[in-house]
Amino acid sequence: MSLQDCVSNLRADIETSVDSKPMVKVHAKEWEKIMQGKPVEINPSIGHGFKIMSVDEWAARWKHNDDPIFADCLNCGGKNTKEHAFTQTWCRGKKKWDSECLCLDCHMFSRRQYTDPDFKTPEEYEKERWETLAGGKVEA
Repeated sequence: MSLQDCVSNLRADIETSVDSKPMVKVHAKEWEKIMQGKPVEINPSIGHGFKIMSVDEWAARWKHNDDPIFADCLNCGGKNTKEHAFTQTWCRGKKKWDSECLCLDCHMFSRRQYTDPDFKTPEEYEKERWETLAGGKVEA
């Protein structure tokens, strides 16, 4: 699926937010160290140990955000962004996704989230289905 597929036929608003740190806790800890000039663990695919890194060096392996849909920083409007995280879930034709980009100009994280109003995880769908089949009676 392309990003265009994710943003077509939206049936609810895209929620947006800006934060000074990434949403994932382990990345937020790394980000805090980067901003304080402390060493962070080197990506195992390129070495081992710890190193003091600049923001550009830390984000160097991330994909540059060339997609015109989410290229803009929600804080400063700049287009010098890198995709930090993108997750999507499709279930029974319904979609849910979450996008986070780092702006290399202002060092803020732009987050965009979307969920179809009737989106259900497989677990939620199955639970509802079995409760209906059981006539709404659930025994403990």
